[in-house]
Formats: sequence, C-alpha cells, structure tokens
Amino acid sequence: MLFVIAVVYVYLASVVGVTDSTPDSWYVAAVYEHKVILNLDPRVPVSRHDALQHMQKNLDIYEEQAARAAQQVWGPDPGVPEDGIHGFNFTRLSITSYLETIPDPQEESWNPCMEPERHNNTEVLQRLSCMARRNNLYLVANMPDLQPCPLKTSPSSTCPPDGRWQFNTNVAFRYMSDGLLVARYHKHNLYFEASCDTPPEPEIITFDTPFAGNLDEPAPPAGFNPVSAGIQPGCQCHPTSCQHS
Repeated sequence: MLFVIAVVYVYLASVVGVTDSTPDSWYVAAVYEHKVILNLDPRVPVSRHDALQHMQKNLDIYEEQAARAAQQVWGPDPGVPEDGIHGFNFTRLSITSYLETIPDPQEESWNPCMEPERHNNTEVLQRLSCMARRNNLYLVANMPDLQPCPLKTSPSSTCPPDGRWQFNTNVAFRYMSDGLLVARYHKHNLYFEASCDTPPEPEIITFDTPFAGNLDEPAPPAGFNPVSAGIQPGCQCHPTSCQHS
C-alpha cells in the first residue's frame, strides 16, 4: 500500500493576474495506491451477496485510509485507484453482480448516504458517500456502472447486443459533512476491458470545489507548514477523468 500526501499548487496567474504563491493558491490532497483484494476466479459469475462481500473487503481498507487522509490533509481530494473496489479480468457476464446503476448528477441531486432508499442495489455508492461525509473529504473512486438502453445522454446510439451498457466509471462525492454525489465519468479509452463498453460519445466532466483557488476557501490550520511536515510542494495534477474547476 502506498499513501501519498502532496501539496498541490494551483496557479491562477493567467486567470486573475496573481504572480506569486499565496495561501489561496494551494491545497493538500491525498492519493492512495491500493493492493486490491481480488476475486480469484473473476470469469465465473457470482451472486450479488458474494460480490458485495468481496467489495466490502476493499472498502474496509478504503475506510481506514480515508480516516488517515482526514487527519493529514487540508482542502482534501483523495483519489483511489482504478478497479480498486472490485478488481479486474471479468467477462461481460461475470461482472454483472458487481454493477450498480449510478445516477447522472447533472440530472439528479442525490446523496446516497442520506437517501439510501431512493435507488436499489447501490450499497457501494452508499458506503463511498458515507465515507466522504464521515471524514469530511472530497472522495473520487472507480467502480463499474450499469445503464439501461437507450442512454439518456445518447438516445440514438446502438445498444449492445445484451441490451445494457456497462461502463468503467469514476464517481466523486462532496465533503462539507455532506457526501453528495457530484460527478460521474464513463471511461472512453478502454484497455483490455472485455466487461465494459466504450461510451458512444466522449464525456467532459467537471465539478466545483471550495478550495483550489476559490476566494471563499477556509484558511489552513494555524501554524501549518507543509515543508516541516515532510510534504514536498510543487506536485502537478494531470486529471484523466473527473476534474476540478
């Protein structure tokens, strides 16, 4: 397991004419590299109960790491790895019990932690939402998504032969003691992912945060010094899925 804390400098000079680094131009983020607990025979279909039992093992570790991040970061945005909850090497059929239908936050405002009864079979979404809420974190995670045909975002697209869309998906949840689902991104450039579909159209998904240059962001803790804390400044983020604006 690798847990990295980094000071992320967000330079705003081209936007607001700032020429020096100020407390308003940085925040501290966490990225967690997870040694996934795998399904040892991923090509064999399992029940939803067994799939949940498997995923909860990885989510238990996520809970521990989220609590660590909450103690060490300010303006946090922990990111966790692709396939880190469910694993990989599934077939289109064998991943079925791992799928959850993720609502589009651009169409519906939903807090899975506070409103678990609104959507069935969303136990992973509920746990991630509660994780963000409990630890006061923005949380970005990866999970498989099931969407019916036709897609609302692309109603004229040709459905897969089995009549459903399966996407490799990133989700983001809001902090501020909230846990609201704020972003859903379907991966477009798949890499040997037989269980997933390529979205009919590429997606550009963003979400807002109260840090990363926002003038209303809270100040860092009194006396906080990233260098003396062993945190190296100057890291650059290159988001490939959900992005902040």
